[in-house]
Amino acid sequence: MSIQVELCRKSQSECRYPSLKTLLLMLGYECKQLQNIFEGKRKMKSIKFQATLCVLIAAVGILSACGSNKPAADIKPAATTETKQEDKKDTAKPVTISVATNAIGEQAKVLQTIADNFTKENPTIKVEFSAPGKDYENIMKVKMASNDLPDVFSTHGWAKIRYGQYLADLKDQAWVGALDDVIKPAVTDDKGKVYVLPMDQDKSGIAYNADVLEKYNIAVPKTYDQMMQAAETIKTKSGGTVAPFHMGGSDNWPVGQYFDYFATPLYASAATNNSAQLLDGTFDWNNWDKFAQMFADLYKKGYLNKDVLTAKYSDDAKALAEGKTAFLFYGAYVIEEAKKVNPQLKAGFMPIPSIVEGDSPTFVGGEKTTWGVSKDSKNIEAAKKFVAFYAKPENAQLVAVSNALPSGIKGAKVDAGDLSKYYEQYKDVRVLPYFDRVFLPNGMWDVMCKNGQDIIAGGITAKQFSENMKKEYTRLRATVTK
Repeated sequence: MSIQVELCRKSQSECRYPSLKTLLLMLGYECKQLQNIFEGKRKMKSIKFQATLCVLIAAVGILSACGSNKPAADIKPAATTETKQEDKKDTAKPVTISVATNAIGEQAKVLQTIADNFTKENPTIKVEFSAPGKDYENIMKVKMASNDLPDVFSTHGWAKIRYGQYLADLKDQAWVGALDDVIKPAVTDDKGKVYVLPMDQDKSGIAYNADVLEKYNIAVPKTYDQMMQAAETIKTKSGGTVAPFHMGGSDNWPVGQYFDYFATPLYASAATNNSAQLLDGTFDWNNWDKFAQMFADLYKKGYLNKDVLTAKYSDDAKALAEGKTAFLFYGAYVIEEAKKVNPQLKAGFMPIPSIVEGDSPTFVGGEKTTWGVSKDSKNIEAAKKFVAFYAKPENAQLVAVSNALPSGIKGAKVDAGDLSKYYEQYKDVRVLPYFDRVFLPNGMWDVMCKNGQDIIAGGITAKQFSENMKKEYTRLRATVTK
């Protein structure tokens, strides 16, 4: 019989401590040497040591047994702080989140680096990072149709209009209070929903090579006509070695940039404009003929790079860096790309010239680099944690710096370097939304890009371009309003 059972067969209240001798005898074969001790067969020194040892052993057993009505076999040691922490660590289940962005080039690399840092700090969260470039929008359309969106994805200017119904509300996130006041209206609604984290704020215009303009004595153009005059001068004086405009047309979206940039000054920014007609569906698409022809003329007159249909976006930045072009229809971020090729590049940044008489130059802007969380994500907490990591001022700053744009998060200071003077110079210039985000139904972006490629290739005329625009505009509007 064990010591604990012998001493505590009765209830806890009846448990009594025995005399020392009784205690020692009850140890029996477990401490036989003590019998010899009481018989005087051991030396006193040994008696003291061994008796003390066995008393301590017995005392532990007695106190343990008398502290509970349960049998000793059922009693488990209390978990220490270390044990609890270890158990928690062992039971943490690894999860995988899918992340997709429309960013390309250096900007995509920055986002990837931050994602890598996140996984180092959160080893139980695996990140499947994807940056498919020009195919991003089409991929996302397929995923929306099947309701199989990535856990985290960029909304490329369409957080509310296109992706709103698929996005989780992030208003409970700690970083919401740090949103910059300028960008907040673009990513929130009047009900308080926060659609995405904006890491920076778009402010796009035209990048130019300052050395090229200086070489040919060209002032920064303020109107479209002045820009075409500059193009003719550059083409003529350079003997065709410098393309006034460079466009990576094989990537598709750079073609769309031209139409998104100049449709606003042509149809929407002047005092008298077609905004109402574009919004209510009564716009006369015959007016698009002129616009389509303006684009076709860039190529016919030799103002575009000859390899426009095979060149890529990366070729645009390289041409700017090497002085082989004067103007690019991108935001200041392309300058950062170009400086990777030529750190000594002297580049400038200007608003989009006006087209209609009496109008003034403008910028286009709104969302730039964002992260939203799918409301149907199976790992929504991990996804939110991932997004919150990018909201840290030091990370938001890295993203904004890569685009040479103001941050979307307060406290993330961005030194735009040489570009800072241009932001200051043009601080009062209007920043208007991208044309397609306001006036065209979802799906028209691809129509502009493809028809732009086709008119350069000689596959369609300006009139056919307009007809295609009207047809798709009408079809897509009907789909939205059903």
